[in-house]
Amino acid sequence: MADRSPHILVVDDDREIRDLTSRFLRKHGFRVDDAPAPAGGRVLVFEGWRIDLARRELTAPDGALVALTAGEYDLLVAFAERPQRVLSRDQLLDLTRGRDAGPFDRSVDVQLSRFRRKIENDPKDPVLIKTVRGGGYIFTAGVAASGTGEAGE
Repeated sequence: MADRSPHILVVDDDREIRDLTSRFLRKHGFRVDDAPAPAGGRVLVFEGWRIDLARRELTAPDGALVALTAGEYDLLVAFAERPQRVLSRDQLLDLTRGRDAGPFDRSVDVQLSRFRRKIENDPKDPVLIKTVRGGGYIFTAGVAASGTGEAGE
């Protein structure tokens, strides 16, 4: 039987508007699905690192592929698409898992700690993802995007 529930299509080039709209709809009981990335996808680059969004791969500055869990990858993309902005635990959970944080939910902190071990030179004194006391976390690097993941771009 076909799904006859109402559908809302939000098309906006402003990622922040889409995020706010998605959070509002989820909070009010609607299911929100993101459109899949287009074939070829974008590549995000920061501090010599490369994120291939179509392939879901992170490449280190030395060219080595970095193995990431699905949660670590989603966390990285959430930060890289919103560089130099403080993101709260609640925002990160919503962006990576589509749900609000409970008052004692520390899953983002644990995941971030593990992720920092993979990308930071000194995870105890992080440079790329800093903790903002009472606010959340900030991705400090500047991020550049290219159109596709093909070599030479």
